Amino acid sequence: MGGLLSSLNTPYTGLTGHQVMVDTTSNNIANANNEFYSRQIVRSAAETPLWKQNYALGQGLDIMTVERVHDEYTFMRYKKATSEKTYYDTSFAGLREASSYYPEIDGVGIYNDLQNYFNAWKDLATKAGDPAQKIALAEQANTLSKNIQETRNSLVYLQQRLNDEVKVAVEEVNRLAEQIAMINKQINEYENQDLYRKANDLRDLRDQYEFEINNLIGCEVFKQEVKGSACVNKNIADFDEDYTLTIGGRSIVDGESWHPLTLDNSQNESGIYTIKYLRRDHKEYNLTNTLNEGKVGALLDLIRTEEVFTCQGTLGKLQVYINDLDTFANGIIEATNNIYAQCSQLGARSDKLYINTQDALTTSGYNIREGSFKVVMYDKQGNELGAREVKIDNLTNMQSIIDQLNANLDDNLDGNALNDFDDRFQATYNSDTQTFAITSKNPSEEIYISIQDNGTNFAGAFGVNRFFDGNDASNIELARAYRDDPTLIRAYREAVNGNFEVANMMQQLQYDKITFTDVYDREERQETISGYFRYIASKVASQTEGTQITQETKEAVYNSIKKEYKTISEVSIDDEMVNLIKFQTGYSANAKMISAIDEMITTLLGIKQ
Repeated sequence: MGGLLSSLNTPYTGLTGHQVMVDTTSNNIANANNEFYSRQIVRSAAETPLWKQNYALGQGLDIMTVERVHDEYTFMRYKKATSEKTYYDTSFAGLREASSYYPEIDGVGIYNDLQNYFNAWKDLATKAGDPAQKIALAEQANTLSKNIQETRNSLVYLQQRLNDEVKVAVEEVNRLAEQIAMINKQINEYENQDLYRKANDLRDLRDQYEFEINNLIGCEVFKQEVKGSACVNKNIADFDEDYTLTIGGRSIVDGESWHPLTLDNSQNESGIYTIKYLRRDHKEYNLTNTLNEGKVGALLDLIRTEEVFTCQGTLGKLQVYINDLDTFANGIIEATNNIYAQCSQLGARSDKLYINTQDALTTSGYNIREGSFKVVMYDKQGNELGAREVKIDNLTNMQSIIDQLNANLDDNLDGNALNDFDDRFQATYNSDTQTFAITSKNPSEEIYISIQDNGTNFAGAFGVNRFFDGNDASNIELARAYRDDPTLIRAYREAVNGNFEVANMMQQLQYDKITFTDVYDREERQETISGYFRYIASKVASQTEGTQITQETKEAVYNSIKKEYKTISEVSIDDEMVNLIKFQTGYSANAKMISAIDEMITTLLGIKQ
């Protein structure tokens, strides 16, 4: 029905409606600096009119709901751009620190230590019997080996620190995922009570947590039932039900339930974490190789080790640098020891070897190659007494080596069956101590032996009469006997004064190409020692530079998309102030209408009286 009293309802709806508009504008202004707050708009329409015989009488303003201005597509692009930026920021920070461990500037770095080390051999070659030169050589060898160890330790420490960041990041992902599941429950409870009620602030908070998860580890979010409000703002596009958040293809949040990620480093010697997902059948699924986004993806790309990844994965960059340094150190150790085994000594002994007598040497895991080597005998005056040649092919095993050395042969071709190698020395392989040895049958003869290689790397690989101890960058160091007494260092091949042939060969080693066998995939590379170091150092530098270039590109894309996203959803103080004036004016006008109707009612009452 119509009438004067019912007419009072029309401005009243306008008054309360504009009050909602003012309150919404006020809320927008209050949250202007809240990064994840989406600007809100009042969705209104005319009340259902009162139908008269010849016309429809309007009944005022109907506030349908308050909606947030949110474009899911732009938000997804913003999330992706941020995740990519974070990935390359994290990657570049790690690589930049790793590259600082290779400070190849004047007077600093492993390359400089190599030059000083070989120069010390050069000085020893000119004064082979000078104890001071031997002490200087020992100091340079110690400096070189120490710096190689420290560089590796720095890379390992960086790897461990980044590994700790993985743990913190995954724990934060689990916390955020649990919060999202709780928010989903609150959204459902709030919005199901009324079709038009919108849990705007809860949705903004969920977007923030979703954004942070994507930034940390990368995620995919699936939402259904698109709700649009083009009549209010064409950029409004929101979602209602069936929320699913996946990481690495696995559902972490499914509506109101969540499934945490787990960390495990029990199977890894380095303590590097494997990230797993607990399936509904309570079986763990390894996600590590599928995570390649966000901060965690970048961290894994840096630190992933052999034990962590499967056949589909790749080693982390830091682990590659560690392996390269191990390969570099192993090449120096074996090449040096292979030459140093030519120094005449009264016997020979290897390291502890992890092989059986029937294992083929070329496939045993040691860097043994096909070829031959000679064990040459000298008397104490330096005269050669004969030599025993040993050949190695792809079927040769340790028992074959022993048999060849102990065979009854006429080495010196003098027809005397009592002065050959097998008459003076005996080769053995002790299965208990797992060591190879050549020992004199009559030590009083003072017969010396020199192991001279022709491509097999036998002495270098098995550590026979070492100059360097260790087998990689973690344990390379000058042999203990020479650390304790550097004057015991030998510069000669035949044990006589004035002989510095081994020192000359050591000096020449810096110019010769040697075989570096990758400790991980056994790939071989022919290179000089300094050349190989430049190769591994340049790999670090080039990857750092390439990552920096990509990072700068991703940052530019991020800034562009962020600006686009904020243009849609961000609060503009200027626009809101204009709206505030407009809504305040509407409020005042409706208030005046109420005053006018009130005066009309008062007049009617006065007439009646």
